[in-house]
Amino acid sequence: MKICFVCSHGGHLAEAKVIADGLKGRHELFFITDSALPVGGEDCVYYVASFVKNPLKVLVTAWQELRILLKERPAALVSTGAEVALPVFYIGKFLFRLPTVYVECSAQVISPSLTGRLIYWAADLFLVQWEGLLKFYGKKARYEGGLI
Repeated sequence: MKICFVCSHGGHLAEAKVIADGLKGRHELFFITDSALPVGGEDCVYYVASFVKNPLKVLVTAWQELRILLKERPAALVSTGAEVALPVFYIGKFLFRLPTVYVECSAQVISPSLTGRLIYWAADLFLVQWEGLLKFYGKKARYEGGLI
């Protein structure tokens, strides 16, 4: 199975790599991220435009992610956040009908992230890493423990 991991750089990427490490060797993996910083140890990484400082760039990012999905044809999408996950989750879910998994960032201890609130509706599996976050989300949210 080919799995696409989509997340911002930094802590989001570090958490995604923890999940990916558990799947290596059993599945074909690739990453989509928003920084040209080396991901390290991953064979297939795509870099897309960040739109955090310019919301109009979301169209550029969505176009880049659509082209990546058409090329790679993943069987599922996984994300740990943040903004670059938004367009690809909605494109993947509603255009390609891909199963989607979102893992709320471990830094979100007492309140949900903006990305989590926006992606909740497109996620087939929505996981939080702190039990206290369950009260902010609907019945789809699950607590399975932390990654780190």
